[in-house]
Amino acid sequence: MLPKLKRGFIMLRAVDMQQILLQTSVVSKVQQVQQQHADVEKKQFALQFQKEMDHKKEEVQDTKESERLMIREEEKRENHKEKRNLNQREEGKSGTQKGPVREIDQGKILDLLV
Repeated sequence: MLPKLKRGFIMLRAVDMQQILLQTSVVSKVQQVQQQHADVEKKQFALQFQKEMDHKKEEVQDTKESERLMIREEEKRENHKEKRNLNQREEGKSGTQKGPVREIDQGKILDLLV
């Protein structure tokens, strides 16, 4: 225990003062490392957050593009179906319907329209 002086001051021995001075550099290095560690954690968190945001944006864009492609494919199918139905109606109006080919005649007669 350290002896007290009259006015509340503590008397330090020379050996205690040397120990304190030697430990100040160590303490300052530890404090500096702790502060740098906090800064590094903040930067890593910010980078990770940014990567997640970029990934979510890409995911949304990919979903929109796939929906667009699905809509285009559906429109193509509908257009093709409408054209096929229109062609069938036109053939029905022209009156050039053929009777069913008998099974015996199949493969022997070529039916060409010019």
